[in-house]
Formats: sequence, C-alpha cells, structure tokens
Amino acid sequence: MDTLLTWVIDSLNATALNGFVMDNRFVFPLLEMSHFMGLCLLFGSLLVVDLRIVGLARSVPIDRVDVFVRFALIGFAINLVTGLLFIVGDSDRYLVNNAFWAKMGLIVLAGLNTAYFVRRIKPQMDAGVTSADLIGGAHVIAWLSLIIWSCIIILGRFIPYVEDL
Repeated sequence: MDTLLTWVIDSLNATALNGFVMDNRFVFPLLEMSHFMGLCLLFGSLLVVDLRIVGLARSVPIDRVDVFVRFALIGFAINLVTGLLFIVGDSDRYLVNNAFWAKMGLIVLAGLNTAYFVRRIKPQMDAGVTSADLIGGAHVIAWLSLIIWSCIIILGRFIPYVEDL
C-alpha cells in the first residue's frame, strides 16, 4: 500500500472522531440509517426532476421542480456528512477499496453533470419552457443523472464485498 495512503489511514484512525464512530455501538448504525435516508431523499427527488425533463411525470409543472432540487440538495448534504464520518470512522475499509474510489469518481462526474444542469437547463425550466422544448441536451443530462446515480448506489452496495487495492 502507498505510504501516503497508509499515513492518511493511520492519521484518521488516531482521531477522537474515529473512536467515537467505531467505539460507540449506536453511532455506525445511526450513520447507516441517516445515509440511507439521505440517499432516498436525493435519489427520489432526482427521479422526479429527471423523469420530468425526459417527458414523464407530466403532472409536475416543469417550473416547479425546483422544490425537488432543494430536497435533492438536502439529501446530498446528509450523505456528504455521513459519508465523511464513514471514512473517518472506518478508513481501513473505505480508502483501500476499488468500489469506493469508483463511487467517488462517479460522484465527481455527477457533480459536473449537475453543474451543467444548473447553468444551462434549470434557467430554462424556471422560465417555464416545456420539457420538449428544452435545449442544451437536457434529455441527455437527465438520463446521465439517472444512470450515474444508479451506478453510485450499486457501487456503494459493492463496498463491503470488493477486494482492496
């Protein structure tokens, strides 16, 4: 294993936060439940937004999906905090895991996809443009979002079962 990675893992394992997460029998299960709830909020909200963009979920007015975008951001924030606590608490499992790093790479890709959505697609939706008239590859961005986040969920489930680096 790389010396820098070993140093990072050893440093995280020596923190009080690591001890709090790993030594308290209620913390890790609470983090797991919170992470799952955040994921439900995130993916459920994105599902409504993305399906509306591709022309489904037509009962949701396109200029009102911003409510779901806000819930998706709340879900992402929950997952960011709990995910960081997982890493600090059990860095031996996460930082040497191929599925974890693939998941992190896809989260970066999802972030770039979201940045494009916010910059190019969301202003059109706020202006009331119908999903059929959205420009800038809106349908592609929505399908990419669904595919990327589905893969992120799958990779998250793979983490306990994938070999180390």
